[in-house]
Amino acid sequence: MPTDILGMWSGDVNGDSVIQYSGTNPDTPSILSHVINAAGNFLNVPTYSALGYNDNDMNGSTQYSGTAPDTPFISQNVLSHSGNFLNFSTYAIEEQLPEN
Repeated sequence: MPTDILGMWSGDVNGDSVIQYSGTNPDTPSILSHVINAAGNFLNVPTYSALGYNDNDMNGSTQYSGTAPDTPFISQNVLSHSGNFLNFSTYAIEEQLPEN
């Protein structure tokens, strides 16, 4: 990030204040559950694209796997986090709120 610019790590889709791709409490199963249980997903496939913004979405539609999945956003954020110097997919990014 450029100096004096603030940003957020995306991927806390289960709302536990931690972003985790895999491990004890990962965020990815929430995406799968949302996609599998989407009203239009009659075949219950993980490649279904559930349209609309929601807690599981990073780009306007929610997809667990397929052509435009949301799970790689979580993986990329976890693996590229500066605190994850060993590149563990189980690394947990804990929520940090700015202080005044």
